[in-house]
Amino acid sequence: PSARLWRSSAGRASMMKMAGMRGVHILLLLAMVGRASGQCYLLDADALCEVCWKTTYASTSDSVGVTTVAECPAGLVEAWDVPPPDKMIALISYPVKWSVNFNLTAFPVIQAGPNANHIPHANLHSCIASRGVCSPFVANSPGLATHTKALKSDLTINGNSGSVVFATELSLTEEQYTIIAHVRFYVPHADSSLPNIKYDMAIGASRNVLPQTTLCEPGSVYDIATDTCNICPPGTHQQGLNCTMCSTGTYAPVEGLSACIPCEAGYTDLEGQTSCVSCPELTQRRPASPGKSVQECLCLPGSYAKYGVGKGCLECPTGAVCPGGLERPYPKRGFWGDVACDFDPEWGNSSCPGFDSFIECNPVTDCAGGPEFSCEAGHSGHLCKQAQPGWFIVGGAFWLECGESGHFVGIVGILAVVLVWLTINKVASGNYDAMDIALLFVQITGMISTFGLKWHENLSVVNTAFGIANFDVDFVTPLCLTKWTGVESFYVQLSMPAIYAAGCIIYYSTVHFFGRYVVHNKSESMHGWNKLQDNLVNKVASFIIVMYHTLCIKCFQSFHCEEFPDGRSFMKFAPDVECWKPDHISMVVISALYIPTVLVGFPTYLAFMIKRAEDNGTLHNPAFMEKWSFAFARYDPGYKWWESVLTLRRFSIALISVAFDTSLLQAALTIIVLVFLLIWHTHTRPFVSDQID
Repeated sequence: PSARLWRSSAGRASMMKMAGMRGVHILLLLAMVGRASGQCYLLDADALCEVCWKTTYASTSDSVGVTTVAECPAGLVEAWDVPPPDKMIALISYPVKWSVNFNLTAFPVIQAGPNANHIPHANLHSCIASRGVCSPFVANSPGLATHTKALKSDLTINGNSGSVVFATELSLTEEQYTIIAHVRFYVPHADSSLPNIKYDMAIGASRNVLPQTTLCEPGSVYDIATDTCNICPPGTHQQGLNCTMCSTGTYAPVEGLSACIPCEAGYTDLEGQTSCVSCPELTQRRPASPGKSVQECLCLPGSYAKYGVGKGCLECPTGAVCPGGLERPYPKRGFWGDVACDFDPEWGNSSCPGFDSFIECNPVTDCAGGPEFSCEAGHSGHLCKQAQPGWFIVGGAFWLECGESGHFVGIVGILAVVLVWLTINKVASGNYDAMDIALLFVQITGMISTFGLKWHENLSVVNTAFGIANFDVDFVTPLCLTKWTGVESFYVQLSMPAIYAAGCIIYYSTVHFFGRYVVHNKSESMHGWNKLQDNLVNKVASFIIVMYHTLCIKCFQSFHCEEFPDGRSFMKFAPDVECWKPDHISMVVISALYIPTVLVGFPTYLAFMIKRAEDNGTLHNPAFMEKWSFAFARYDPGYKWWESVLTLRRFSIALISVAFDTSLLQAALTIIVLVFLLIWHTHTRPFVSDQID
């Protein structure tokens, strides 16, 4: 028989009170075991015998009782059916099974209490060996011991024998352990007046749980079933005892990695990837981003996200600067973009279908560009063609502030231009052939200067001076005096012949009235009146010829619309007028009538009338000469209609300047027209004077 150690009730009570104190509890257990031999695993880690803790109670009120510990007596047999494996790896779950056989004659196990089982409690206790003795009474405490889930069961009874089997999963951290299989049961006391006797029974096993890193090479995991190391495949990495798929933002291009590689440039938005996905075209990863989504790929400098983040970027539009990232394009200096077009680069949403369209300004000096979509000082509106309040324009090239004397400046400027126009028309209506040809040259040069060619900046002053000869009412805009838009400019320009005619009528009527009623020379007055009428026709007709090309340009411009980034169309040459709205429709209708009646009809009528007079022999009639000599007197017989050819030349160049947007094409077509007419002129030599020819 094995030696037995007894402990008093007081000693047992003291031990239970201190169960929560880890160090004291271990000392008590060691004292309880002592140095007796044959105490199984308590003193011999390799022993397979059972240890029993028997607790008896002196009365029903005794809650502590007296516990003795010894090798279990005959009639109780506990054994490992599936013991913890000799080779255990940290954090791997191992199946463990143990069983107990009872001699029910010696140990009549009872079901203590209502709805109780024969075995009300069973589990595994794994105690860290360096902390001391492992017993059923060691608490489940970090750094001391760990318990598996508590189990319970009834016996399988066969005659005088009873048996029970328990199974559980055991997973431990790296450490040296004493593992016990604990079973608790009750038997009746010989004295039926006393409480049942409690038995705590255990068998033990000593196991060294090895760290995972000692089993396999880095990048491999241990297979408990085959006791082999398996290399983690591409797209995974070793994480403990498992091959875990690489998380988003990382990848594993080869097998056997202990850690996945972060994506340096691209991204991975799925787990288990063997390579990173390249960012879309013209994009790069945002600095310090984790590389988990295509949303982190932003535009490179020089590109922009038209369709939203993650959908690739486009090369910067012509005339724009693209900072990259989530920034929207903005115009270069000399280009215009519509700042009113809002744009969300993250989703590619814009209120304007052409938010990324940038139009070259003409002249380029009108537009400052930049992130603020700025115009130069004094400029505003579409294409920076409108003047800011308090500014006016001279010659289309000089933008000046009105200042405090704005009204005076505006009036003086307009009167000065009108005076120049009257002087030019006086020359044109007379027989100053060389001056007239020089005027035509200046006007054609003025039209060509509007082409978007790379003119030298010093030519702006010259072009402005030439511009005054074009009889354009926009030469000095009366913005310091009144509202002035493309609509007002159109109507005033086309009305200029009628306005001039009205002025001449008033002037000549005054002269006639003075001669008839003040001087009282009725006969001379009537003769003078007829002459004044002829002179009036001469002045008005020559005025139409002088400003003919400007009338052409104004009419042609009303048909030329350009779509802007916000999807609306505006007149290209009057960007403050929206196309196909009431104001523009009226301009188109009037232009459609003006072109055949005035621009085509008047030169045609003039050529027909001169030809008929030449055929009828009335060409040199004094009255006819008074009216129309400016149009034919300088030409040889047979070419009296040549003025219509010169008119056709201006018509053609005006049409080219408006109908075509490409400056090189404008220049090429103009050269063709001029060379063709030059050859024709050289062949015919239509002027009377060889010097003029």
